[in-house]
Amino acid sequence: MAVEMTVVEMNICHIKWGGFAFLGILGVIFGILMLLFPGVTATVVVVLFGVVVLILSLLALIAALVSPAGAPRSGLLLLAAVIGFIFGISSFIVPQAIAVIITEIIAIILFIIGILYLLWAATEKNVPHRWVQVLIGILSFIFAIIFMIYPLLGAIILLGYLVGVYFIIYGILSLVAAYIIHKMQKGCKPASA
Repeated sequence: MAVEMTVVEMNICHIKWGGFAFLGILGVIFGILMLLFPGVTATVVVVLFGVVVLILSLLALIAALVSPAGAPRSGLLLLAAVIGFIFGISSFIVPQAIAVIITEIIAIILFIIGILYLLWAATEKNVPHRWVQVLIGILSFIFAIIFMIYPLLGAIILLGYLVGVYFIIYGILSLVAAYIIHKMQKGCKPASA
């Protein structure tokens, strides 16, 4: 009795599991290198962020220049382009300073998150396990204070270590996906020549 393959199984048969394995290995290697050299990783992330800002600034400048004369948004686009160019070029010249600015912004956001979680825990008496909100609020405060006092260390933690951890997790998950796909493909019929 012939067993018909489902659409998912037929699609699995055509996926190149080796690509997932290759990306997984690269992800783990890059992640480990990033954890070994977090300062370099943080600098690279800031420079890449600067490249993205420069590209967006160029697009804003083009949009401002092609806008009809007197268009209300053209002035704002031009201003955004100029600020973006300054910020983007600064990320190449002084990446540590830009990393500190990014870290300080994140610290402010964490501080606000901490306040919101503590207010939520204090005002919502009928929410079960309010202690979790209190812990999240306190944790947010702790990281906000650390990043405000030691912004360069915070930049290395945020832009160096966390990116490295991400790539290691990504690599491991890609390797798991490659293994699962390879295992599922053992039931595929060979393609007829």
